Amino acid sequence: MKEKVLIFINSMQFGGAERVVSAILWNLRHEWDIHLALYSNEIEFEIPPEVTVVQLNQPIGDGFAKVFLKMPLIAYKLHRYCKKNHIQTSVAFLNRACYINALMRSLYGYKGCIIMSERTHQSTMLAGTGWMYRTISRRMVKFAYKRADHVIANAHAVKTDLINHFGVRAPITVIHNPVDVDAILKASNEPVDIEFEQGVFHFIAVGGFRREKNYPLLFEAFSLLKDLPVQLVIVGGGMLEQQVNECISQFELTDRVILTGIVSNPYKYIVRADCMVLSSYVEGFPNVLLEGLACGKPVVSTDCKSGPREILAPQTDPQYQVEDEIECAANGILTNPQQAVQLAAGMRKMYEDDTLRNRYAALAVDRARSFDVSETIAAYGAVFKIKRHSAG
Repeated sequence: MKEKVLIFINSMQFGGAERVVSAILWNLRHEWDIHLALYSNEIEFEIPPEVTVVQLNQPIGDGFAKVFLKMPLIAYKLHRYCKKNHIQTSVAFLNRACYINALMRSLYGYKGCIIMSERTHQSTMLAGTGWMYRTISRRMVKFAYKRADHVIANAHAVKTDLINHFGVRAPITVIHNPVDVDAILKASNEPVDIEFEQGVFHFIAVGGFRREKNYPLLFEAFSLLKDLPVQLVIVGGGMLEQQVNECISQFELTDRVILTGIVSNPYKYIVRADCMVLSSYVEGFPNVLLEGLACGKPVVSTDCKSGPREILAPQTDPQYQVEDEIECAANGILTNPQQAVQLAAGMRKMYEDDTLRNRYAALAVDRARSFDVSETIAAYGAVFKIKRHSAG
């Protein structure tokens, strides 16, 4: 009989953490009896028929206060479900699920193994928020992780952040996000519905319109390349769509930016572009960089906390951050996450230096394969087998 594991996440909308969960479901479904708990019923990734879906029917857009008040009741429902179905391992992805996972133990005495999966560099993420939200969130993170039997961090810098800034004492295993290179290359052959104009160099950015993706920085940087025959393709959408459109107008980029909207297959666009660019001010371990490399693309990325450095400059200190000059690292260009001028310089360098660009492109797929889904998902399976000491 297969062991049971509960995986809990906000939703299965298109996103980085959701893509990791999707990979886990498809690759571990024969080894584990997987129960997928969804805070909201938003489902865009296909879920294997072998997986039991537990729908909690909560609106994903609830404000922080409303979510906070609901947490004890949701924790109670999940605890009852785990007890009824004899589930001895509960794994949470993203903050909301981690808080509720912790409440299962602190309020209702859940006796199974609690695993938290941290997906971002928390101290950097919270630094840009208001005082009250930041204070409450820091306390909630500390509360949740004190109740974890094991923690999965998706980057070494994330692990260090949890230890140094949140006092996490539970064992932490670093498991980088997986990428299925062969599946991406196959999907990239699909036709596209936009024109990639001949004689024009195309930068591409992929990601939701969220604060941490820092699209205003990207538009400001791109506006500094008006002397070049370049276009910017953006694959994504979301709550800050109005801000994105305002920035396009502000920097007079209407004729030079193409918005595809949210799509299930971004790879068909990535493979037709000339260079991927990431402008985030904070990440965990950005899937989109792995996907760009898998498509054979050279990459320009902000050197944000965390992930880009571990992907593009693997032999350097994960805690180091570039300051005044662009860094032509082993597998891509890194720039200061707060300087649009520097991001523009990195993009210009990639456009002008054919030798450098071709070298990065030649290395890209092999670098992506070092995060192959088979090895990464096996590491998740190994952590799922960890048992809580008091549970025997």
